[in-house]
Amino acid sequence: MPTIQIRITVSKEINDLLEKAAKKLGKKKSMLARELMEQKLYDLNLIQKELKEI
Repeated sequence: MPTIQIRITVSKEINDLLEKAAKKLGKKKSMLARELMEQKLYDLNLIQKELKEI
């Protein structure tokens, strides 16, 4: 599966939270942000909707 890179802009406070959480979890900040985005899409049923249409 090809991957696509995107760039996001967040506030300093969100960046600081991501950095602290990523360090605590032993992950890269970008990896944590991606996982959080994917989880939010799942929570909003957007992923399930797409899978049902396949």
